[in-house]
Amino acid sequence: MMQTTKARFAFALLVPGLFALSISEAAAQKQSANAAAAARAECFRQANEAVSNVVMASPAATSERNSRGVAAYRECARKSGIRP
Repeated sequence: MMQTTKARFAFALLVPGLFALSISEAAAQKQSANAAAAARAECFRQANEAVSNVVMASPAATSERNSRGVAAYRECARKSGIRP
């Protein structure tokens, strides 16, 4: 009987702690996801800026725009530490 009481008491102390830990872990993951989303948005902005600098005078300009945009995005992603 005494062991059951001790076990229940230990369980009652342990459960709220585990619950609080899981909540803080979820909040940390959400913050991390928000930071990655902000970094991706900045990389897309930089890629669009690089693309807008290419003048569309010839059909080859489309290929140049695409390659500059991809290169700018990948460089930004590498600097930010996110997956491109």
